[in-house]
Amino acid sequence: MKYIRSRMIEFRDRMDPLLKELNLRARTQTNEHGVEVYFVARDRKRDPLMSHSSVSILFEDKDSTGLREAAWTNACLQIEQHEPRALGNTGWAHRRWWESIPVFLPTNPDEMWPLIEKNFREQPFITMEERPMEVESYELADAFFAAERSVEGLNVEREVTELGSIESLMFHDESGRDVRLEFPAHGYGRVFVGGEQVGEFDQYHEERIASMARALQRCNDYATTFLRK
Repeated sequence: MKYIRSRMIEFRDRMDPLLKELNLRARTQTNEHGVEVYFVARDRKRDPLMSHSSVSILFEDKDSTGLREAAWTNACLQIEQHEPRALGNTGWAHRRWWESIPVFLPTNPDEMWPLIEKNFREQPFITMEERPMEVESYELADAFFAAERSVEGLNVEREVTELGSIESLMFHDESGRDVRLEFPAHGYGRVFVGGEQVGEFDQYHEERIASMARALQRCNDYATTFLRK
């Protein structure tokens, strides 16, 4: 990309030995915040899932700066927060990109380059392979975090079916019946009470799911207002 070409030449002159040592190569993408340079494993065949450094460089775009070329004074490091977070005391966790924390660069090059190197060496490398006891469904994880304070005994299960694995939130209602909220990969979620399906729900509204779960646990007819029959 022409806009950042000069800056990337400078970066490679300084950092190429480090990138080779860490087995990283640079890639570029444009997003709503500017031009981002991120770093993935050099060997694509050995790492088709595109594991990557949690460090990227974000340059403000030319519309924001009014400059013909990107400048280090209009750049920062972005440190991706991409770690597993526990789903209560269930033993399960969920991993995703949660946020990126900016690290602003010193204007003095003698301070800037060591800071960049320090972050590349110290910030974690993010591997993308699946792990046991890690929930894949973003919607289930969001619903868990929304419901965990008000639904007692909330747990997670994964079942392998002919249609693939299905992850569910599980708990007991006040009558002792099993309640299962299934989160399939696509479409509506399904609600089972005592082994019988009682309806479906929209997976993408975690606060509504949490309210539904509270009502289901209390055997409250209010739960039906959230269900599709």
